[in-house]
Amino acid sequence: MIPESRAAGAILLSGKEYAVTLEQIQYFHAAAQFGSFSKAAEAIHISQPSLSIAVQKLEKELGVELFAAKRRGAVLTDAGRLFLQDTQNVLRHLDLAVTHMRQFSEKNRAEIRIAYTASLADAYIPRLLKSFLARERQGCCIYSDEMPSSQIAQGIREGRFDLGLCSALAPDPELEMIPVMYQPLCLLLPMSENVDAYTSAQALERTDLICYRKDYPMYRQLAGLFEKWQVSPHVIHYAYSEDAIAHLVEQELGTAIVAKTEGLERYRVRILFPGWLKEGRYIYLIHHRTRLMSSAAQMLKEQILADCAQRDSLKLEPQTTAEL
Repeated sequence: MIPESRAAGAILLSGKEYAVTLEQIQYFHAAAQFGSFSKAAEAIHISQPSLSIAVQKLEKELGVELFAAKRRGAVLTDAGRLFLQDTQNVLRHLDLAVTHMRQFSEKNRAEIRIAYTASLADAYIPRLLKSFLARERQGCCIYSDEMPSSQIAQGIREGRFDLGLCSALAPDPELEMIPVMYQPLCLLLPMSENVDAYTSAQALERTDLICYRKDYPMYRQLAGLFEKWQVSPHVIHYAYSEDAIAHLVEQELGTAIVAKTEGLERYRVRILFPGWLKEGRYIYLIHHRTRLMSSAAQMLKEQILADCAQRDSLKLEPQTTAEL
C-alpha cells in the first residue's frame, strides 16, 4: 500500500523516496535545450512561472543549483550539466519502454528494428524480409540499418535495435549470440593475375594486399592467420566491406582475402579457395538477454533460426577466428 504522505509523482528507488518527478526532469531538459525559460515554456505549452517553480523545486530536492542564478537565460552550472547528462538516459529508456508497450497494445501493428553488416545487405537481408513479410502481413513495420558489428552490439545494449546480424564479438553478459551462417574465406585476384603463383600463403608477401579496416573483427581474424602462416603482407588499402574490397581488386589495385558473400560473382575478379585457406567467418544473430522483445521481433528471430537450421552451409565445428 502506498503511504498517503507520499508526494504525487514522487519516485521510489531502492526503498528510498525521492520527491523528484518526471515532469520536473522534463521541464529541466526543456530549459536546458532552449537556453531560455520563456522559450522552453512556450515550446511545451505551459506558463513560464510554472516551469520556473518546477525547476526551483527540483533544485531544492537535489540540493544544488542547476542553472546559474545571475546569468541571463537558462545557463547550466557544472552540476546542471552533470544532471542533464545522467537524466538523458532516464528519458531515453522511458521513451523506449513506452514504445514497447504501444507495440504490445496495438494488435495489428508492430515495429521491428534490425541492424546488420554490409556483407548481408546485398542479398540475404532483402530475401529474409521479403519472406517474412509474405508470411506475417499483420501491420509489421520494419526499421533496418547497416553498420559495423561493434555499433550493432552497442545499439542492442542501448535498446535501439531488437535484433542484429554481425561478425563474432567478444563475449558480453548482456548479449545472446547465436551462430546462424558460415562464410568460408576466399582469395580474390585480379583477372590478369597468375593463379599458379598462389600455391601457398607465402605468395601474399609478393603482392599488394587489400584488407578490412583495422577496427573490424575480420581484420583481427586475418591478422591472426597471417601470424599463424608466418607471413607479413604488404597492405596498401583498408576498406569497409567485401564489395568495397572486390571493387578495388577488380581495378587491379591488389589481391585480397575476404569472406565469401553473396554477390561477389558479379565482379570481374578470380574467386579462389586454395588448400592453405581453410578458415571462415561465422555470422551471429544477437539480441539482448533480458530485454523484452515484441512478438513481431520474436517471430523474425524464429524465422532466422529456422532458415539457419535448413542451411547446409552452417558448420558447427570449432571456429578458427582469432581471439577478440
